[in-house]
Amino acid sequence: MLRKGGPRFLILLLATTALNVTILAVNLSFPSKAAVAYMDYPALVADADFKKAVQAIVEACSVYVDVAKVRCAAKPAFARTR
Repeated sequence: MLRKGGPRFLILLLATTALNVTILAVNLSFPSKAAVAYMDYPALVADADFKKAVQAIVEACSVYVDVAKVRCAAKPAFARTR
């Protein structure tokens, strides 16, 4: 048996889920665009310093997908040099 607020909560949950599915199906979400030194994706891929920084971060961190956590040991080498 649902409490008094139960049916309202269930309807709200179903409506939110339907809205989310609609947005994903129609692809109304906006792509994220990071401004890194005013470079676009191809420029970042070609940039050696950016590649080196990403590699240092990836090597220093562990990603726990099941709990959505990222744990990093020490600061990457590139961060200590500046």
